[in-house]
Amino acid sequence: MGIFDTVKAATTVLSLTELVSNAARVLADPTATPEEKKDASRAKRLGDKKLSEKDKPKMYNGGMAHGKKHMYLGGNASVKDNAGLRALKEASPKAYMNIVKNVK
Repeated sequence: MGIFDTVKAATTVLSLTELVSNAARVLADPTATPEEKKDASRAKRLGDKKLSEKDKPKMYNGGMAHGKKHMYLGGNASVKDNAGLRALKEASPKAYMNIVKNVK
């Protein structure tokens, strides 16, 4: 099993970072064969991609409006106090507080 196959199976950030550093070590090794370097290069690219995806907040389905799908950020996303929210705060403070408290 090569490094690339191991990276494909890895799921935790700790194991991915370790595998990416091992792949970088193989790429820098002058005694590594071209096949090992190719496998390490593919593994490093996949590992970097997986690590960058772990940082992104997940999008969730927000329903349909005007015939279009709408998404919202889940998890630790934040709602900015924009002009629409400020207008809502003036019109209905209860609705505004409901939105703001559910995000934090």
